[in-house]
Amino acid sequence: MATPAGSNAYEYRISKMKDTFLALAEETTGEAKDEWVLVASLQNPKLSVYKLANTDFCIKVVADLNCTPETAFDMLSDITRRGEWDDLCEETGIVEVIDKSTKVQFLKTKGVWPASPRDTLVLAHVERLADGRYLNVAQSVEHARFPPRELEGIVRMEAKISGQVVGPTLDNRPGMCRVVQVADGDLKGWIPKSVIGFIATKSMPNSFKKLDGILKEAEQQSESVVIARAEAEEDEFGPDSADLTSPTAILASLPVTTFTSPSVAQQRRYPAARRLVRRLRAVLDWWNPFLVTLFLFLKAYQGARKRLAA
Repeated sequence: MATPAGSNAYEYRISKMKDTFLALAEETTGEAKDEWVLVASLQNPKLSVYKLANTDFCIKVVADLNCTPETAFDMLSDITRRGEWDDLCEETGIVEVIDKSTKVQFLKTKGVWPASPRDTLVLAHVERLADGRYLNVAQSVEHARFPPRELEGIVRMEAKISGQVVGPTLDNRPGMCRVVQVADGDLKGWIPKSVIGFIATKSMPNSFKKLDGILKEAEQQSESVVIARAEAEEDEFGPDSADLTSPTAILASLPVTTFTSPSVAQQRRYPAARRLVRRLRAVLDWWNPFLVTLFLFLKAYQGARKRLAA
């Protein structure tokens, strides 16, 4: 996709993204035509994880967190801080700033054995909804400055729609907020159902528990800095903000901010080992479906032999 000349090129797409996301986020669990199935829950913080029936990967998290909506939203909408709370996040960055409320950004996840690591490149948009809640919504895009990274053993997954909507809890408890996160995607490549199950039932709840702990200790905000910047006049945040919000501010002139885990930093000292790991993952990705089929065939063959012997 060619880099557009300005934010208006994305206006219609952002409108459709909002409609799609809110339709999934607002569906009352259990009453939708295709029901949301509860797959995990926590009591502290109060959290429920749902998977949309008859989909490969459409997950919704509904969580009541111990912080103000503004505190939660500013952290959740900052892609460069995702590695602080998301256990699967390995790298993040900003590829292009479209305007004050819209960016092209990327995220790379760790590989969960036996599956390869994934990355995604998305158009991300923030705004205040008419009811006062805060919206962060994203959807996959292509960008000439950030092509797929197959040679590194990384699978480019598709984010059909993802993001969060943040507002007060249903009972308006002070110092609390409700976060609804939706991730509807195509993970691409080969990935076993056990890995998807791990992400939904273990990784997501653990990450939100970690997020709640961080936000609980943070200084509580009564105003969202992210939304204030999105709604501000061009010069309200000082002379530097004009450059930051320029539609032509792309990767060449904007440093990419990444989060790197200690394990990745250690791996970078050993390039030969990294190449070997990538090759092994590529071989496993190719062979695993055949190995699973062979294993099931052998189990069935052994069972048949035992029945014949009996």
